[in-house]
Amino acid sequence: MQSIEKHSKINKQLLSNEFYFQSLLQEAHNQGELNDLEIESIQMQIIKLLADNTEVYNKGLSSSVKVEVAQTIMKSNMYTLSLYLKSFPEPDSSLDAVKSQPLSDLYSLGRSMINTKLNVAKYLYHLVCKTKIQTINASYNDTIGEEGIKGFFKDYHADYEAHETSGSIDYQLIHPITDLAGVEFIIQYLQNLHLENLFCSKFEPVILHEVMCGYHATYADLLVNIFGQALQNALGCAILHKEILDLNLEASDIRKIKNDLKNETKESILEISQQNAAAIIKTLGITSTSLKSYIWASLPEFTSNIHFAIKNDTLQKVLVPRVKTSSNEIIQYSIGTKTDDESYRKIVNEVRSCRYSDDKIEIIKEQFKTLSDIEDILLDCALSESEAFVIFSMLDDVELSVLVKRHPYHPEINAIAFSEPEIILQQYLDNYLQTMPENRIEQIQTTGSNIEII
Repeated sequence: MQSIEKHSKINKQLLSNEFYFQSLLQEAHNQGELNDLEIESIQMQIIKLLADNTEVYNKGLSSSVKVEVAQTIMKSNMYTLSLYLKSFPEPDSSLDAVKSQPLSDLYSLGRSMINTKLNVAKYLYHLVCKTKIQTINASYNDTIGEEGIKGFFKDYHADYEAHETSGSIDYQLIHPITDLAGVEFIIQYLQNLHLENLFCSKFEPVILHEVMCGYHATYADLLVNIFGQALQNALGCAILHKEILDLNLEASDIRKIKNDLKNETKESILEISQQNAAAIIKTLGITSTSLKSYIWASLPEFTSNIHFAIKNDTLQKVLVPRVKTSSNEIIQYSIGTKTDDESYRKIVNEVRSCRYSDDKIEIIKEQFKTLSDIEDILLDCALSESEAFVIFSMLDDVELSVLVKRHPYHPEINAIAFSEPEIILQQYLDNYLQTMPENRIEQIQTTGSNIEII
């Protein structure tokens, strides 16, 4: 016998991701799958759930709150119910759960799912921080920092404001996230941002900075997407068979691309973009399936931008030349927030008590995320040179530039001006630099001269 595909009575495409529970009830009623008595019963359960959670909100002292608070708790309840009901493969199964189980039970299951998703979000945030690129763009840095996503975890109230996305999350992703809220929005945002970080980390921070300066001299203050501009320039370089890692397009290169593509249709430009995206993925050694899919998904919009720009003689605003940082242009860099003293002391003692280098390194990698903490641990833990070299290898060139600038090696004055741990760190850094190619050492020194540490 041939398998029979079950026909769903409710069209999933008509349901909202953000307001799933409400749209499920509406569509079920429209299709005659919920009668008026069933709707009334569900409404009474919704009111009962609001009363129960309001009483918990007031710590049992009262079931009365301001209208605005009651509305917020109601939206939170609906969000939590939606979260659980969306876990079913089909809307019919979700509706069966609503009909057969008390809403209070479904709410509890949804509330447990929020806790699980919060743990997922925290792990993704760890990955984002680990792959964070060095940039002067304020919206990027603020979104990842204290007032942004970190602020979300601090201020998120899953019991009464589960639908809210607290924190200032202003950095623009290439793929805007719609129809999601609360922790679901944060998870999707962090997934996308991590993928964008992975791509951008393939390029030197100074190169990204110069590309973004080519986009706009004051990009630091703009709501811009760094991944998108880097990918567009990479496509331009691939089309011209130029070095992709340089992202360098001269004005003459942009004119050549315009002339080569001026008679192409949008469809043919998409094919050209896809061919060159494959070259980019191969050149950069990208193996992540998710990142590959993210890049492919970006191509149709880029194709439209390029096609439109060629027709309107504005291609230089899509593909941009690198603008080199002048010697007097300063890049501000924050070394990050220090771990609190008590926690820091415990971790330092744990590192010092380790017998094996691998264990020390693993603790440092796991516990310390900011350059401020890394610097302190290098000074306080009496690491061997080989252990310090492993730590240095975890840093990008900008972070190394900052350390070298803060700990320059001057043997003639060391004994007078610096403590013994500082002298050792300077020696380790100098020895580590000597293991690098000359052009990379020069780049680190140049970057350091243009950095203002804040």
